Order: sequence, then structure tokens, then C-alpha cells
Amino acid sequence: MVRSGNSEHVRFRYGMCLNENCSKCKSKEVQTISARKDFVCAECGKQLRECPPPTGNKNKLILIIVAVLVVVAGVILGITQFSPKKPSTGIPPTETPGKADKDSIAAPAPMEPKDTTVKTKPGTQEPPTGKPLKYGTVDLGYGIYTGDLKNGTPHGHGTIKYTTRHKIVSSQEFVANPGDEFEGEFRDGRINGGIGYWTHDGNITAVKP
Repeated sequence: MVRSGNSEHVRFRYGMCLNENCSKCKSKEVQTISARKDFVCAECGKQLRECPPPTGNKNKLILIIVAVLVVVAGVILGITQFSPKKPSTGIPPTETPGKADKDSIAAPAPMEPKDTTVKTKPGTQEPPTGKPLKYGTVDLGYGIYTGDLKNGTPHGHGTIKYTTRHKIVSSQEFVANPGDEFEGEFRDGRINGGIGYWTHDGNITAVKP
């Protein structure tokens, strides 16, 4: 079981099930687990992945704001409906030549945002702008990495999908097979940081560099 460093001061822990055969995983339910109990799914018993607590209060605040806006809009509409109308003078309004034609021209459709995902290989040069890559896909030779990048190499949070048999971390005996995936933190092209998760044969194993 993966334990948090502040477990002595935490009464509850929050996690999501990663077992694709579990209904709680399919619904992406955030489970609340007592700190004294095993950090496993209440339905399938598989290890949970830690995540932030559900943002129920934030959703309530958004609903309150939407309700206030609806009430304000209703008041404005009511004032407009019952306000006295100006008497008609019987004189038709003058029209400016060419104005109707301009108004009838449809506005151009907004341009769709371009895909900013950049695919590159280690050792290739940066884009012409000279700005460092922030997110993209990199072929590592033994697997395909997708996630945060720095100077074209894995740096930050990302996932490797292995294409050949490869040792995950040099300090551990975990060896990934083609089709396996590893999700975790990276630094300067190497697995680094806290605990990562290795998915193989439908099972998930916590791996610490």
C-alpha cells in the first residue's frame, strides 16, 4: 500500500480505482478512504491512485453564481417588457443607402485552434521560434513518451508506452514488456520524483525510482 508522508495528520485519503473492469473506475469515482484502512478500492480491492479531494464546494459556488445571473436577467427582462413605449410619429425611419447590404453580409466563421502538439525525437532541433517544447510526443527508441517536455526530452509528468522489453528504472528489477505503460514524473529525460505506476497484464504496480 502506498502511504503518504503526512499520513499521521490525515484522517482521510482520496483515490481513484485504475482497474478497467471495476465500475468505480469506469465512473471515475473519487473514493474517500480512512487513513487507518488499506488504500484499496471498496469494490474490487485493487490499489487506488491518490488524487485531490472532490471539489464539491466549487461546484456549489458555480451553481449559486449561475442562479444569481438568471434572476438578474429575469428582472431586466421584466423591466423591459413593462416599460412604457414611445408613441409612434407615423414617419418611417430614413435608411442609409448601402447599409442594409452591409448588415446582410455574414460575419466570417471563427478560425478553429490549431493542434499545438509537437512530435519530435531526441537530438532534433527546436522549432524555428526557438521556444522550448512544453508538451508533445517523443520516440525514446524503446517506447513512445507523451507528456511534458523540456528541450525536446521528457521533463515533468508523462506516460511511456513500451515498444520493446526494457528495464523501467536502473535501481529496480521491474522490466516492462511491449504494450506495458508507465506513468510518473520525469527529469531531464529520466524517471525521477515520487511514485510512478506501471501497468502490465491488467495489473498496476507502484514503482519508486
